[in-house]
Amino acid sequence: VMRVDVTNISNAAIINLEQKTDIKTQLHLSAQQWVWAIACFYYPYMLLEPISTILLKKTSAPVWISRIMVTWGIVTCCIAATTSYGGLIITRSLVGALEAGYFPCIIFFWSFWYTPAELAIRVAALYSASSLSGFIGGFLAFAISYANGVLAGWQWLFILEGIPPILIGIFTFFALPSYPEKSNWLSADEKDLILKHLHKDAPTVHGKTWDWNAAKSLFTDPTYYAFTCAWICAGVGGSGISYALPTVIKDLGFTDSRMANVLTMPPSFAAFTLVLILGYLVKRGTINPFPVCIILDLIIIACYIVLLFVDTVGVKYFVLVISTAASGSLYPLLWPKRVQSFRGTAMAGLGIGLHNASAQFSGILGPQIFSRACSQRVFHRVATYSMHLCSCLCS
Repeated sequence: VMRVDVTNISNAAIINLEQKTDIKTQLHLSAQQWVWAIACFYYPYMLLEPISTILLKKTSAPVWISRIMVTWGIVTCCIAATTSYGGLIITRSLVGALEAGYFPCIIFFWSFWYTPAELAIRVAALYSASSLSGFIGGFLAFAISYANGVLAGWQWLFILEGIPPILIGIFTFFALPSYPEKSNWLSADEKDLILKHLHKDAPTVHGKTWDWNAAKSLFTDPTYYAFTCAWICAGVGGSGISYALPTVIKDLGFTDSRMANVLTMPPSFAAFTLVLILGYLVKRGTINPFPVCIILDLIIIACYIVLLFVDTVGVKYFVLVISTAASGSLYPLLWPKRVQSFRGTAMAGLGIGLHNASAQFSGILGPQIFSRACSQRVFHRVATYSMHLCSCLCS
């Protein structure tokens, strides 16, 4: 649901384009204004993510996660009421501020319950669901395009995709358990068993929410900067394309706007499948995440080379499916290992938030790179920037 609401702006870009009732036409947006409409979400999102993970520990998981979902759902619905560029910027920025921290809060919360080995398949499931959102979002955008009437299709898109997080958020408040130590449905022996099977540096409910020494240890740890670089490079070099995927597919030249949204479904489903397979193999200890990540980066680079030099539409779309699947698998492979390296509650909360915040550069730079306004040929910039960033990640 979260990823559907994050990426629905990319589906809205081309919905009912032929009927001239698309969001760009009705709000009189230029190409550069549209790029900023996408990117503005990520500035408050990046800034507030580390704070959000700290507030999760300060309050509780049911309260904080449900708050995030309900408030972002309400404002997502409000985007349908915007009538100008300024209104779109304000509502998109507000959604980013309210949604900030959702994903790292989930990772942080799970680290109170599960070992890094157990996290692998769960993080894979979370990311695969995120990938599946592109499949669902593409189908919904296709179906909603036929509802173009009193309200435009893009308005229905934001309303119908804003309602689920409100309902799920209310359910989460009542259904999500708290920390192991505070869960009334567990016996004392069960609580003790859960806590004993965690690794020695795992966060606990009694750990400090903020610790200056932990912050100092985090920022003086070379692995923090290595992982931050990896998160940024993987985000911009690989995941950045997801923010303009429907437009990129349409620019391949073989489909209208409705079918362009439909054709976002196979890349998303491929990512969904690959993430689950790799997560299962990591959990079983069959593969080592780091060499696999390097292989995935090399695959992404090869795909972008094809996009740069090959003109056949079918081939371009095929490698687009592969590159989307490969790029969507990088983060879930790295997260469990990274969580394992944090020492204590304060470091885990701050580190998880900061790392996920750094990944949001993909939302800021991705639209710039993949925008038609940035290059006469879309894939020239795509390949140039992405090969450079993925090469940084490999090194």
